[in-house]
Amino acid sequence: MLDKERIYGYAKAYLESVTDLLKDKAEEAESDFYIGDKNLLRSALNQYEDDLSELEVLMEGKKYE
Repeated sequence: MLDKERIYGYAKAYLESVTDLLKDKAEEAESDFYIGDKNLLRSALNQYEDDLSELEVLMEGKKYE
């Protein structure tokens, strides 16, 4: 059975991997001058970074118990 800490660990790993991928893609779009793609990727990146920050706060405070 999965406990909450393990689930949060999986969520954190997922958010970190997606954030890294989006950073790479956004940098690639900037260098290729794909303005629409860049803006969309930056928006998604910001959302994932916010989600990751919120998750880290929850994990540090153990508020999920």
